[in-house]
Amino acid sequence: MATVLSAVGEATGLKPDDSVIAQGMLSDAKFKAVAYCGAVCESTTPELRHLLSTHLSEALTGQERLAKMVVQKGWYKAQSEPADLVKQAVQQAKPVLQ
Repeated sequence: MATVLSAVGEATGLKPDDSVIAQGMLSDAKFKAVAYCGAVCESTTPELRHLLSTHLSEALTGQERLAKMVVQKGWYKAQSEPADLVKQAVQQAKPVLQ
């Protein structure tokens, strides 16, 4: 979602801020980890499984570091109530929608 907001923001003359960029990176990091996990599960040889497992571990480590950063900066509330997350998303979208 952050990537879409970035594209819309740039098209309307708004520049994405660090939080939007970081959240886009976090989304991409999650996708990368899920993709490697699927690849590990589908691997057919021990060598390929080991190689993909190594990449999965690195992807998870990178995602964890990024997640800690966005939570620490207050850009992502991992333990928030769903209603609060919706409210936060609406607040972040207002500049784009105006």
